[in-house]
Amino acid sequence: MKIRNLITASAVGALAFAAAFASTPAAAEVSFKGKTITIVVPFKEGGGSDVLSRLFQPFLARHLPGQPKVIVYNRPGGGATKGSNYFERKAKPDGLTVVAVSTSTMTSQALGGGKAKYDVRKWRPVWVVAQDSVFYARPETGVKGKNLLDDIKALKKYGIVLGAKNATSAELRALFTYELLGFNNVKTVLGLSSGKQRKSLMRGEINTNYDSAGAFTKKVKKHAKKGKVIPFMTLGIPQPDGSVIKGNVFPDLPIALDAYRAMHGGKNPTGVVYEAWKNIVTMGVSASKGMALPRGTPDDIHEAWSVAMEKVLKDKEFMTKGRKIMGAYKVNLRKDAQKLYNNAMDISPEAEKWMKDWVFKTFGVKV
Repeated sequence: MKIRNLITASAVGALAFAAAFASTPAAAEVSFKGKTITIVVPFKEGGGSDVLSRLFQPFLARHLPGQPKVIVYNRPGGGATKGSNYFERKAKPDGLTVVAVSTSTMTSQALGGGKAKYDVRKWRPVWVVAQDSVFYARPETGVKGKNLLDDIKALKKYGIVLGAKNATSAELRALFTYELLGFNNVKTVLGLSSGKQRKSLMRGEINTNYDSAGAFTKKVKKHAKKGKVIPFMTLGIPQPDGSVIKGNVFPDLPIALDAYRAMHGGKNPTGVVYEAWKNIVTMGVSASKGMALPRGTPDDIHEAWSVAMEKVLKDKEFMTKGRKIMGAYKVNLRKDAQKLYNNAMDISPEAEKWMKDWVFKTFGVKV
């Protein structure tokens, strides 16, 4: 899925921390002069991770110490497992290889049935950026986008039909949301890519969908303006401290937890379903896109990359180009980035069992 409109100039400026950056003494000794940096992208060309990797490519070449050559190597297949497994096997902790990390990287680890031979938590993240998701429905469902509780009641009465790539794809973030909100009449049509989901909805074959902020803005907003679809809530943005806040791309839309609170007298959710939901939403929103160095990368090399990223985010040319591709979300570095990876992948045995049981019960697929 291609991403658009994810980091604004103001967000980039905030990420620059309004200060000149100086590398630590250890990081200052790192140099990649005369070397080639490889960004392993475990997806085909043109996808969201590929677009972001190629966005950062020339700026990393400019700001990494020694101004190395930077190339992008696409190795798609297996829901990110082929390229990620390759990175796990081949990448040395010398700072010369990074991997593009996405939601699929994490869902494949969590629910891929052992195909993932890596552990995202053991990689050293360079940067992690959120990608909020917006839910929308066809008007015949009764959704009006004015009162979330009324919209949820209308959807429960009408029944939901939505699309998904497969039983363990990123659409679980939407499916687990409806589970958290107590829906028992959700039908899922498998085998639909993101683009096919939008087309199916416009033809009336499915009646609800969700999209990343960028995809919605680029491909769906025009239909919303004409009243053909009604946006009614977002997932919200899980934070490193575990809280979930409203994103600033859709400030007028409530988040899914607002619906839960409205249905339960203002109470916040608890229990295994909520824990599983937070894991999946952190995978699919807060840790949706990023880059990581391999396990065992020394602190000085990791810090050299972190300093380079700070300089990239402050680069005036990047601010101009990045504003068109990324939007108003904070880019997390260092400890915050690692915390988000941990929050996504530290799944309790109870939540993991619930996820796997739910997938089997719903789709007949063992994971």
